Amino acid sequence: MQARDVMTRHEVFCALESDDARSVAQKLADHNVASMPVLDFQGRLRGMVTDRDLCVRLIARGSSYDTSVSNIMSEPAYSVGPDASLEEIERTMQQFQIRHLPVVDSDEQLLGFISLSDLARWCETPQEEHDLVGVLEAVSPCQVG
Repeated sequence: MQARDVMTRHEVFCALESDDARSVAQKLADHNVASMPVLDFQGRLRGMVTDRDLCVRLIARGSSYDTSVSNIMSEPAYSVGPDASLEEIERTMQQFQIRHLPVVDSDEQLLGFISLSDLARWCETPQEEHDLVGVLEAVSPCQVG
């Protein structure tokens, strides 16, 4: 199984690097998503913006809502190609503690997205379920105390 087999192709909402923080926050709210890819004017993946980026890099700093999303997005945007194996996808999510992984072509054009729920839909064996639990634990660290 490869990235192209499990990725979501539809309903991938994007921001442009020139969009302001307020419009991006509105897109996140309108589509009920926690993150979205940020693209340049040629449609190449530049970064990711999350609801946490808005809180930590905008609101907490007292920045203007007119701030360009390129100033608050997370960079680099970790991604995989359409031929990536499930093992590579899981390893990338674990290593960089990310829950939503963009799938891009060789020109960095966005093809789709892989979320933890996309991976869960393809679990067929106890080992695959165990591997997915490991990914979930890695991207959702529990902080006690």
